[in-house]
Amino acid sequence: MAQSKSLREKFLEFSETVPGRFLILHGPAYVILYVILLFPFLLEIFLSFSDWEPGRGEWWLAHFNYGLGFSRIFGNFRLWRSVGLTFLIACIAVGVELALGLIGAALFSRSFKGKRGLTALFLIPMFFMPVVVAYNFWMMFQPTGPINFVVGKLIGREVIYPWLSRRGSAFAALIITDIWQWTPFMFLILNAGMLSLPQNPIDAARVLGASEWQIFRHIKLPMLKNVIIIAIVIRFMEALKLFDTPIILTGGGPGFATETLSIYTYIVSIQTGRLGYGSSIAMVLLILILLIISPAVRPILRRR
Repeated sequence: MAQSKSLREKFLEFSETVPGRFLILHGPAYVILYVILLFPFLLEIFLSFSDWEPGRGEWWLAHFNYGLGFSRIFGNFRLWRSVGLTFLIACIAVGVELALGLIGAALFSRSFKGKRGLTALFLIPMFFMPVVVAYNFWMMFQPTGPINFVVGKLIGREVIYPWLSRRGSAFAALIITDIWQWTPFMFLILNAGMLSLPQNPIDAARVLGASEWQIFRHIKLPMLKNVIIIAIVIRFMEALKLFDTPIILTGGGPGFATETLSIYTYIVSIQTGRLGYGSSIAMVLLILILLIISPAVRPILRRR
């Protein structure tokens, strides 16, 4: 009597012989995935063309306002101020993180004693929750916190400076917090890219007498172009959605000094309950991100 096949053998035989097996095996998973992704997105689009608020009944009965929320956006000075502030924070923070990440990747591209331990230590900040990081920096930037204590020791007198109550210093504190947490992310991507570079051009340049700076500038940096673009795109998209850090650190203040677009969207959608208008703002943010990101990734996609 022939030995019965195991379930695994039957599955392998089915996956290798049945036409359309890929669709049969993976189709349900893709359907579930697309439903999970598409439904919230389509709902967001629908709400962005309505004036729905939770107190006005069910969302599918919302009044269709033909994009009136979008027309209000163009005259909303507070909104565009938050957009400009968000882009400014993203440009400064991502720029500094990129520079520090490149420096770190260049230093760690060579072998030295204790490299693994230092690498692990350098990556620790990115594993903390943004809320935890923001709360710790909030404590450090208090008038009686450790930052004023250290500054006071350096200049020889007591310092009680309200870092988070002044517009300029609150803005700087927000950027410093973001840089501290996310520079390791840049370092991780750039270091991985640098370690994967072909060694032959680098060795040839050393034989020809090129300095380490010349090798980095003229050989390593051009070969890292795609990796750098990917790192910038990922971090820039995350920076444009900045919410946790400023809401804990400054609450968007003082005044509107650190009110990012995500905070303003939260105020409009959740605190005032204008979810239709808030959805319009969210769609504008999505369009802005796509307009900025598309030119950056187009060269990479074209090469593929």
